Amino acid sequence: MAQATLSNQRTIISNDRVIIRNQRKLLRNQIRLSELLRNQGKILRNQKAIIRNQKKILADHARMLTKHSAPRR
Repeated sequence: MAQATLSNQRTIISNDRVIIRNQRKLLRNQIRLSELLRNQGKILRNQKAIIRNQKKILADHARMLTKHSAPRR
């Protein structure tokens, strides 16, 4: 009976170590995930700025084309 109890305790300790190791991994992954999310936010902001700039360029081109295609007097 005492041998079974000792064996059970070893199993419990072993399982606890695995649980703790997994919790550490989860915490590291959560920290890494927050860094990735911050970077994705920056990427989205940059993409919006690029789109705004492209729209401005297209508008400038359209204005230049209408100036050059206007009839001359």
